[in-house]
Amino acid sequence: MIDFWAGGRPAMIQQFLQRTSSTYATRRKEQAEAEYWADALFDLQEWFRGKRAHWGIPPPREDQKVTSSTLGTVNAILTRHRMRPTYLEALQLDRDVFRGKTVLEIGSGPMAPILQFSDCERHCVDPLANCYLFAGWPLFALDAKFWNVRAESLPFPLGYFDAVIAVNSLDHVEDFEEVAREIQRVLRCGGELYIEVEYHEPTLTEPVALTDDRVCKAFSKLKMKRVINRTGRERAEAITKRFGLQPFAAHVNGLLSTWHGEKS
Repeated sequence: MIDFWAGGRPAMIQQFLQRTSSTYATRRKEQAEAEYWADALFDLQEWFRGKRAHWGIPPPREDQKVTSSTLGTVNAILTRHRMRPTYLEALQLDRDVFRGKTVLEIGSGPMAPILQFSDCERHCVDPLANCYLFAGWPLFALDAKFWNVRAESLPFPLGYFDAVIAVNSLDHVEDFEEVAREIQRVLRCGGELYIEVEYHEPTLTEPVALTDDRVCKAFSKLKMKRVINRTGRERAEAITKRFGLQPFAAHVNGLLSTWHGEKS
């Protein structure tokens, strides 16, 4: 039997299906993302063992490693967040900003960068969470609750969260406007939204093309404020300067825009 979703079809047919079938496009996107993160697990483990750089970050010294878990991969994840707390700079926030709060991360991936924020109740939404587990990522051992759902249909009641965060994930969704409606629904009155979005042409894994106007219109129930615009290289340089780290490679080509919002 031929697997309709598998690769190997002529490029012309794949391009046609990509344009005309939303189901096909979604499956191809999620397949590409799952494959990326399966490879990234091996790379992270090799980095933690001192055998290679990871996303431009040199391997950690022994005194830099987190060793709080009996699972090496958990320690590798926490060490990575300690050495490169990228969300603090991406969202223009401090580590303790969510202390005592209930926080949701949209599109967390298997590394859950929400872990970079201290002393909060962490929830992570990602439709590939089960795929990450199957690939070997230890989601069950991280201090966050993972939900294997799409952000277009969040399984939380009205006003459940004090804050919602997202970094380079809102351009990966199927329906950006529906995700924005769901985020605004689950935020309490006075709740806060912190996002970094990338402006670029659509790609296989990032099919949503965003603009300032589209972001503001989608989050019309919030008081939105654009905090900063910059390139991926400029953000990398800011992270290096802010945390006194070695320079590292930027992996974003488009323009990055950080927004803060509040639900009145």
